Amino acid sequence: MENLKLLQLEKLQATLNRVYKEVPFYRHLFDSVSFNPEDFSDLEDLKKIPFTTREDLSKNYPYNMFAVPLREVVRILATSGTTGNPLVVGYTRNDLSILTDLSATALRNMEVTKDDVVQITFHPGLFSSAFGIQSGAEIIGASVIPVHFEDPYKQLKILQDYRTTVLVCTPSYAIWLCETLPQAKINPNSLFLKKIILCGEPFTETQRSIISDTFKVEVYNLYSIMEVFGPGIAFECKEKKGLHFMENHFLVEVIDPESLLPVKPGETGELVITTLTKEAFPLIRYRTGDLVIYKYENCPCGFPYPILTSSILGRRDDVVIIRGLKFYPSQIDEILASWAGEPLKFQIVLEKKEGLDEVFLFLVPSEKFFSDSFIEQEKIKKQLEERLYLHLNIPVKIKFVEEGSLEKRNNKLLQIVDKR
Repeated sequence: MENLKLLQLEKLQATLNRVYKEVPFYRHLFDSVSFNPEDFSDLEDLKKIPFTTREDLSKNYPYNMFAVPLREVVRILATSGTTGNPLVVGYTRNDLSILTDLSATALRNMEVTKDDVVQITFHPGLFSSAFGIQSGAEIIGASVIPVHFEDPYKQLKILQDYRTTVLVCTPSYAIWLCETLPQAKINPNSLFLKKIILCGEPFTETQRSIISDTFKVEVYNLYSIMEVFGPGIAFECKEKKGLHFMENHFLVEVIDPESLLPVKPGETGELVITTLTKEAFPLIRYRTGDLVIYKYENCPCGFPYPILTSSILGRRDDVVIIRGLKFYPSQIDEILASWAGEPLKFQIVLEKKEGLDEVFLFLVPSEKFFSDSFIEQEKIKKQLEERLYLHLNIPVKIKFVEEGSLEKRNNKLLQIVDKR
């Protein structure tokens, strides 16, 4: 561990000096707190620097956060920008090489080998996970099938006909494939599929079980944040005890989102990442917004770095505070899925009535639980409301609705609608 700290210190010293010199945002940020990179001599000194946020990146759109001249940037990616300026991220040739190595290391620890056929469903356009996973799988020597269309029937046909052994997709797309599998009349036992790697979205353990049980395979978690680097920041090994972080490339902190102080092992907090090796787009103390349970322990798999976290529990900005109590949409998702045995579509609506905050859950009932009987519907509603109160300690009123009535923005379903 002492060797790792020395490595992190050396790389961080170089990174801090470089961003101070090349990135006006960081020069101003460091000067605002009288931080001199030349005096940086201990990893604890990093806490003297304010955090970097997603809003900071958006304000410096498109290239003001780059730490190298544009002529040295060989690839440019961006988010969709549906809630403001896109986040534009650059990669040097060395950055791309590191991204490939990170992805390959993650895949190897998920026991992907040169004998595998890897089907990647991400669109390659501006999404770093697509080319990162592809290049990592190719370095390993696996056969790669990049399939970019959304049609689940076509994906399943290729999965069957091309003898795919590893499928890489988002959790929501995997659930869609689970729902489509019976309609496609494909027997999962006839497939060559051995594992599914989920990336790009948080998911619950109930969703993992549904995917695993449907396809009769192991399901792994690959953590990716485009602005930090892409796939391979952290991954789940065969032990599935949490996410392993590549601490030779990233310095990891977990903080209380409100006090901004470090949390202790076993506590929930927000993931903060500092890049140690990225050239074009280095980030210092970047608040990811992702919530995890912090761990610090060795894993039986033998991976050399001890920082582990739980899977992503949810987003900091998704927290709902009602009458002084907190809950996250992911908790409701888990409660509903464990009750129904399948994911259910819902929307949380917050209203204020007679001075009190109230929580309504607009729930789209699945065919499995739908009943024409009003009495039966009320019975189901009461059971669910009691279960939610038991887990959240907050009264939640359920309304059964049609999917088309749920509020959307930019064609995306809003998980929370606050009318208070």
